Amino acid sequence: MTNRIQVKETEKYYGDFEGSLESIISSLQSELDAGWEGIETKYELDYEGCEHEVPYLYKHREENDKEYEKRMKLLEKEKTEKLKAKERRRKEYEKLKKEFGDD
Repeated sequence: MTNRIQVKETEKYYGDFEGSLESIISSLQSELDAGWEGIETKYELDYEGCEHEVPYLYKHREENDKEYEKRMKLLEKEKTEKLKAKERRRKEYEKLKKEFGDD
């Protein structure tokens, strides 16, 4: 069994929050029906360098095979690097131990 994690997907929301509540709710209901779970805002710079809040839709899904393989390779690489660092520290310790004696 593989341990899949939940991945958060986001997509910019181009809907309008102006107009009748009925039209806003209808638009948001369409997004909900499409599987989106909620809205969050992020700050983005416009072409003039001014910050604006921009709405993003989000949903969670299980990571796919490609994402899982990439994550597993990264974890294996980190594990290997930690072992190498541990071995380097051990060799340095042994070198210092020989240099300064076994007090």
